[in-house]
Amino acid sequence: MNVFEGVALIPEISVIVPVYKVEPYLERCVKSILAQTFQDYEIILVDDGSPDTCPALCDQWARRDPRIRVVHKENGGLSSARNAGMAVCQGKYISFVDSDDWIEPQMLEYLYGLLQAHPEAQIAQCEALVSRDERPFPPQPREEIRVFDRKDMMDYFFRIHGEASNTAVWNKLYTRQVLEGFSFVITLNEDVEASYEFFRRAEKMVVSNQRFYHYFVNQNGITCSSFSKKDLDYLAVWDRVLARTEKELPEYLPYAQISRKRANFTMLVKMLTKGYDKKSAEMKEIRRQLKTEVRRDFRALMGWKMPLSRKVLLVLVCL
Repeated sequence: MNVFEGVALIPEISVIVPVYKVEPYLERCVKSILAQTFQDYEIILVDDGSPDTCPALCDQWARRDPRIRVVHKENGGLSSARNAGMAVCQGKYISFVDSDDWIEPQMLEYLYGLLQAHPEAQIAQCEALVSRDERPFPPQPREEIRVFDRKDMMDYFFRIHGEASNTAVWNKLYTRQVLEGFSFVITLNEDVEASYEFFRRAEKMVVSNQRFYHYFVNQNGITCSSFSKKDLDYLAVWDRVLARTEKELPEYLPYAQISRKRANFTMLVKMLTKGYDKKSAEMKEIRRQLKTEVRRDFRALMGWKMPLSRKVLLVLVCL
């Protein structure tokens, strides 16, 4: 945070970092933010009741750099931690970084520059790279920048043109007005519903193909664990998006419906690839129900625009 003659000035950017059981990775994350070429920011470390040394580590970082503030709270999950960060952040722009991920030094400056160059936009997005270690990015592709209006954003969200969409909130920079009054729903896969809301609120989004965010795949983390009943929150998220679309954007209802069908397919694939408790009668019933629904929707899913590899996988899981 900037300070002039003893008066704290509002930072341009707030970076919100939820922290829970990330002892091996927290230093890498925080150092990557402190190494930013853009310096007018604050970091909000939200200790989500972490049972390890993370609370003390957060406090140590705050003592080292006045731009870092710490919020300590009872454990409530990722959404709850983000909400706590948004409640205290002061920046004109807001970004989210997960505490086991890290970012390239130019990320904030680049995204901020996109929004300054396109003042009609309220969201800027860069590309992310899935990382299992700290090897550097391959060379950046030739820069391509696109400006999406609201229709383009919703087309992108529902994958109407078949391109992969990124509904994560962590590779983006938002103007404060887009997040004003918003709270993340306390659930898994919260980014899907959040992105629906942010895209619906924003007038424009500027999207770049430049890669600045490292999404870390923690082999011991929840994304790599075997399938559990909690994973079905993903279906509940899409149920809510479907209901909201019918009410708020009825012209997109057919695309929301196919997205909900695709969610069943996604869950069935996850169940088969990640594994599940085959001794559990409940898990067996969940698999049976998902397979029944995917088979029922087979024609609709095959007619949707998606990569050939996914269509081959669809055939295989329906056998």
